[in-house]
Amino acid sequence: MTKLEVIFLGTSSAAPTKTRSLHSVAIRREGQVILMDCGEGAQGRFVKLGLGLNREMLVLITHLHGDHVNGLLGLLQTMGMSQRIRSLTIVAPPELFGWLKMTMKVLHIGLTFDVSFVPVRSGIVYRGKDFKVRAARANHSIDSWSFLFEELPRPGVFDRAKAVSLGIPEGKKWSSLQRGRSVVVGGMKFSPGQVLGPARPGRSIGYSGDTRPTRRLTKFFAGVDLLIFESTFASKDEDKAVERKHSTASEAAGLAKEAAVKRLVLTHFSARYRRADALVREARGVFPETVAASDGLVLDVPVPQ
Repeated sequence: MTKLEVIFLGTSSAAPTKTRSLHSVAIRREGQVILMDCGEGAQGRFVKLGLGLNREMLVLITHLHGDHVNGLLGLLQTMGMSQRIRSLTIVAPPELFGWLKMTMKVLHIGLTFDVSFVPVRSGIVYRGKDFKVRAARANHSIDSWSFLFEELPRPGVFDRAKAVSLGIPEGKKWSSLQRGRSVVVGGMKFSPGQVLGPARPGRSIGYSGDTRPTRRLTKFFAGVDLLIFESTFASKDEDKAVERKHSTASEAAGLAKEAAVKRLVLTHFSARYRRADALVREARGVFPETVAASDGLVLDVPVPQ
């Protein structure tokens, strides 16, 4: 079973605090890292948490506010200094690419690896071997996006008794069928559908970036296993959330409830709140399966039963 983890590198908005770095979240899956936003200080957490500087990696940037991108240049430079050789893909608003290229030229930063730039758009923005990433527009003060990581469906449960009854010998033939490949035994061809049950759903992780809650995002995140949603403000400061195009904790919980997600993680907290306890309490009043992110928190996303 492939392990799927979400690691919070930074959970503050706009400015760091004594306990929270600027915003950045990583998904770690089978040796690959998917980095969602990269605020200042992310590379320090990257090293401290052992994410590795030469792993297969995808970077997703929701929008071009400093607390979501200012750590990216330093991370790329450190990867180059560490002699990274793997290519890297960055999905982001296209203006980011010009900024990176110009700044690297001015600061004489040379990279030891190739970088592929993919302009973000609605729909599928990246396809991995057995997962995909989709994007949808968010509702923030500037052009902003939300992302959805989705594993491809897993093969159904292997029926050992059926395989035996068909005369398929245990070993490599069974393994091939379990991987979705047809096999030939005694001149007869057997397909995976003859010995596998219905396909099983993969896991999904939604990431809001900075946004107001919207009907589009409710639909986009419907049924996800884990939803990471910004909750910059408490309900008592809803006027500020509306003015600055952010969400409150209860609004994030309301979207999670309507979207029927399995778990909600609040993050991107304003520095005005020393602790997130009050925000979690108000969110749990709407959606009980809510927790607050903290810097260094690692959450496992289990395989659906």
